[in-house]
Amino acid sequence: MKAFAKLLKYEIKTLLHDPMNAFMLFYPIFMMLIMGWLLPAILDRSGAASNARTITLLIGFVVANSLGGYMMGALLGFSLLENKDEKTLWSIAVTPITVAGYAWFKTAYAFVFAFLGNLVMTGGLKLFFADAYAVEYGGVTIGLFDNITYFQIIVFSFVSSIIVPFIGAIFAGVARNKIEGFAFVKAGALIVMVPILALLDSLMGWKQYFLGIAPNFWPVKALLNLALSTDNPADLGFWWYMLIGTLYPLALGLLAMRGFIRKSGLK
Repeated sequence: MKAFAKLLKYEIKTLLHDPMNAFMLFYPIFMMLIMGWLLPAILDRSGAASNARTITLLIGFVVANSLGGYMMGALLGFSLLENKDEKTLWSIAVTPITVAGYAWFKTAYAFVFAFLGNLVMTGGLKLFFADAYAVEYGGVTIGLFDNITYFQIIVFSFVSSIIVPFIGAIFAGVARNKIEGFAFVKAGALIVMVPILALLDSLMGWKQYFLGIAPNFWPVKALLNLALSTDNPADLGFWWYMLIGTLYPLALGLLAMRGFIRKSGLK
């Protein structure tokens, strides 16, 4: 336990000195400002038509709520790849911490950042920029954050962060170096954008579940249903989406992390 306490103390001490940690700290604030202030300002300045504004803000809403866990998972993967490239995993293997313990420590560290980051992005958009996300939908004006409570944002932030170990372990386990890892991150960004397809009318019924292969679909869809006040009979309730959004990526994360530890050849 003391060894993990020392690791945590070291991570906190280097929080602002390590560019990766600094990025983890400030990325949610940048995203909140871009999606909450810059994007609506550009739409207002361009004089976008009501329909175009609605589509753009809906996409922005989904993107802002899809990326948090993915970005922190990708940074976890890069961190583990760096450890692998610099052979520090071999040094860790002979300590009481073990490679598995170290990997799970880094995962928990990244998960906390993802959770806090999602709170800042989603909670910040509701707190400071809710008026900017009023759109014309179904012939009436609705605020995308009007029907979303802060408690639901906390639940969403937690569940959407569970993707972190899966993303991190997949990148670290499959990529042979950081260059390959960067390529995987770019390719993976296409997959993480799958929830955007849930905005299509043709995928708002039972066909939405084809999108469920993407682990971040479930919590984002729950939030989207609240935002749009949908009453499609094919939809699940908020808590069912969150339950699946917890169990599915958790199972993927456990499998991926075990695969990474086994592939490292160390315990």
